[in-house]
Amino acid sequence: MKIAIFTSHILLASHYETELEIILDHIEKGDDITQLVCNKQLPSCDNNPYHLQEACERCVSKRYDGYNVLPKMPRIQSFLDLSEDDKKRIAELPTKFNSIEELETLWVDNYDIGYAIASSLISITRDSNPNLEPRLLERYIYSCAGVYFSIINYLKKNPTDIVYTFNGRLSHTKAVLRACSKMGVTCLLHERGNSFNYYSLFENASIHNLQNTNNLIQKAWAEADENERVQVATDWCQTRIGGKMQNWFSFLADQVFELPEGWDDNKQNIIICNSSEDELASLGDEWKNPLYKNQLDGIKRILEDGKNLKNTHFYLRIHPNLAKVDTPEMRELRGLNEDYLTVIPSNSKISTYHLVSKGSKTLTFGSTVGVEATFLRKPSICAGKSFYYLLDVAYTPQTHEELMQLLEKDIEPKPLSEALKYAYFFGTFGLKFKHYKPNDFDKGTIYGKTITPANNLKYKLTKVLYHNKYFPKISQKLSYAKRDQALKNFLP
Repeated sequence: MKIAIFTSHILLASHYETELEIILDHIEKGDDITQLVCNKQLPSCDNNPYHLQEACERCVSKRYDGYNVLPKMPRIQSFLDLSEDDKKRIAELPTKFNSIEELETLWVDNYDIGYAIASSLISITRDSNPNLEPRLLERYIYSCAGVYFSIINYLKKNPTDIVYTFNGRLSHTKAVLRACSKMGVTCLLHERGNSFNYYSLFENASIHNLQNTNNLIQKAWAEADENERVQVATDWCQTRIGGKMQNWFSFLADQVFELPEGWDDNKQNIIICNSSEDELASLGDEWKNPLYKNQLDGIKRILEDGKNLKNTHFYLRIHPNLAKVDTPEMRELRGLNEDYLTVIPSNSKISTYHLVSKGSKTLTFGSTVGVEATFLRKPSICAGKSFYYLLDVAYTPQTHEELMQLLEKDIEPKPLSEALKYAYFFGTFGLKFKHYKPNDFDKGTIYGKTITPANNLKYKLTKVLYHNKYFPKISQKLSYAKRDQALKNFLP
């Protein structure tokens, strides 16, 4: 088979190691493998938005360090292959946008480039409304379009059976996915699996494709052993409720099973669980929230009308992974103050699941807590899109008024069977690593070797030259020159 791998996000934990796992598998099969790489050519990328030379050096050196574990080298080739017509098309693209919503309208053929770039910028800044720096945005647009056209050109010249890349929602990797789609070539997107010991592959659609992922959930449940699937799903939920996540950092290791001061069992206690919006923002129309602009907007409107609900108290549990996020939206969220509201900060050790188990109803904006609430036999309401949106796991109101009615009246929990379907899939999906041995989420070895960026003389000289605190203006000038030089590769 002819295999191509677009290598990106090398500096993110475990993703390059997953690529090496894939390369090793295909080497064992005797396949023809080409690794399409960036040789410091992208003027902006998610690893290095500002094209800092020392970051480029770390990225390239880690890639080279990975070759030490390969028994046979794949063909190494620069991804960049643009015709003069491609460069003219890139130069004609608009680069000035006043809002994320405006940026999301930018398309190149079948490539939703505006959504992809917005998703990357939101993830990098962890702000759902990031500052759209004009020069940064320009570099992202030109480089992403360049990846898209380059992959198309590669596939035209090189018959290929499968192209691998990471994730598929982010700026440059979505360019690869869309290029493969345009050329009718299978694209496999690698991601984390159900635990540290697994990775996953999604064919021609990212995990964020709601219909595709729903089909995979239903298929996994239908094909599972009827005597085992309920127990596997139950174990997955109970493990998370116990604060032991298997495929991500655990934010609940030190949780305490206590209730906030002033808790009154005689009231209707509604638990609002927010979540980070960065991973699920700008994913396309199917992820657009049908009710609210964002979580802050939704929470404020719910609280405004919630004051009219009789004998009701709201508990806003701010997600633990937002502890270090300092954006205007987060500051406003933390500052909400009403007599009928208790804000539980992100650094509180109070168990979210203990709150859910004792509360009357749980309101989420798409977090997995919505599934676990149903597992705990509590009414779950989802005020946004989620991976379980197409399952009957939670109430999914289509208007604000409908949501408020659900908060006011008595409602039953959704079927346990639907929550178990979701839990079974996310507790089992993926392929077990054969070559990579993870110690935890971000550390592991291949054949006993840790893959690391270089800290050698070349890297140290690069830092001295391009990041010199004694001659900052000279270093800055040199850095800008390198960045501009990279940009020229994409323009006529």
